[in-house]
Amino acid sequence: MIDNDLRIRRLLQEAADPQVAVIVLDVVLGYGAHPDPASELGPAVRQARLLAGQAGRELIVVASVTGTDGDPQGMSRQAAALQAAQVVVCGSNAAAARLAGMIVASDHGKN
Repeated sequence: MIDNDLRIRRLLQEAADPQVAVIVLDVVLGYGAHPDPASELGPAVRQARLLAGQAGRELIVVASVTGTDGDPQGMSRQAAALQAAQVVVCGSNAAAARLAGMIVASDHGKN
């Protein structure tokens, strides 16, 4: 949860896959977690969406942020930074998974 390097590499790998329509991220805050995960994930999501766009596809990234505003990272601040990177932030990981399923089941997921 501290080093996002592997997560970012996998995000970009999946973004290059023409069968991937949506990517779900779980962002966990608190002590022992990355001090500012959105500062690394936001640019990576922008790059992933650009890669998909260059291939003529739309890539949707959905996330949940687990934590509170009392965490060192600040839940509201992290959610806002992810939203600025065009991530759809859901209130829970269950909601994020449901949304991803609906996207895949929709016409978008069949392109």
